[in-house]
Amino acid sequence: MTTTEISYKELANRLDVAKLFNKAPELDPELYDNIINGSFDYCGIHEECDELQDNCEFTRTDIFQWYLISCSDAKYLKNTDELVFYSDVLDEYVWGVTHFGTPWDSVTLEIREG
Repeated sequence: MTTTEISYKELANRLDVAKLFNKAPELDPELYDNIINGSFDYCGIHEECDELQDNCEFTRTDIFQWYLISCSDAKYLKNTDELVFYSDVLDEYVWGVTHFGTPWDSVTLEIREG
């Protein structure tokens, strides 16, 4: 499997539907518990968290924008490390965007292909 670096703008263009809906966590307080893709925590000290678990300080990733996405978009995002949740209340998949204040054409991510 190969990885390709693309911009968030390119990713958004590949998605079928992405509707900004920042009220998702307000309407579904259980949303954070229904993560289906990505890692909600990251290690703020070491990159090799598995090896240095005792020395890691985990920090919860901030989500700045929430998008309602289709089932096919949720499946596509499984080829990335992007945060994807499922809301039982909304009966929708939700993409959590973790960057803020940067144009989407200048922020990149890796996508697994093949």
